[in-house]
Amino acid sequence: MNARRLRGLGIAGGIVIALELVCRAGLVRPTDLVPPTTMVAAMLRALADTATLEDLATTVAAVAASVILAFFVGMIGGVILHGLPRVRRACEPFIASYYALPLFALYPVLVVILGVGRAPVVFTGVLYAAMAVLISTLSGLDHIRPVFRKAARVHRLSPLGTLLRVSIPACATEILGGITLAVSYAFVAVIASEFLLAPAGIGHAIADAYTSFQIERMYGLMLVLALLVLAINGALRKVRTRLGAVA
Repeated sequence: MNARRLRGLGIAGGIVIALELVCRAGLVRPTDLVPPTTMVAAMLRALADTATLEDLATTVAAVAASVILAFFVGMIGGVILHGLPRVRRACEPFIASYYALPLFALYPVLVVILGVGRAPVVFTGVLYAAMAVLISTLSGLDHIRPVFRKAARVHRLSPLGTLLRVSIPACATEILGGITLAVSYAFVAVIASEFLLAPAGIGHAIADAYTSFQIERMYGLMLVLALLVLAINGALRKVRTRLGAVA
């Protein structure tokens, strides 16, 4: 384990200890914040509950569907814009300001169109996640080394063959970086959507715990979610590192 990681763990451990001491000393109201040890105990109790596991599975399924759809939408959109420079230049102001747009304002409209259920939740996740994949695809295609394109011409590959067998594999590391961001954006969008009208999901469970003043359960569920996202992002980061080493 390198020194940088040890420093990070030390800082995180210090913050946890400080929170524990502050909460135990009564400097913070228990309705606002509970000690980290209480959060862990609440997390273990929540994970022993079948309903919590079902909510977690519902959320993970929605995030997975959002990321898969965002991958195809973002990658296809990136390839099209890369092949049409004039259209790309026209779209660049919109791309640059995309995440400044109040996309959640569309959620009531999506509910009217798609109905109450998982469909508007997944669609919102796609809205937030697709742009990260599109931007990473554009960046990857922009930085492909010319020798790869020359090799494709030497082997007389068609434009589609060049794209599938040369261009996409050559920028796989950048695309995977976009997917990593897309997972984070999808989690944010799905959880926030579940707060509003979704009948199930971990976001719905957190909102229910908040409105019923089950503060310990709320923090336990939030801890489950945070650890899950960290684990997924860590795994994707390792895969990206290995792809970069191979490339």
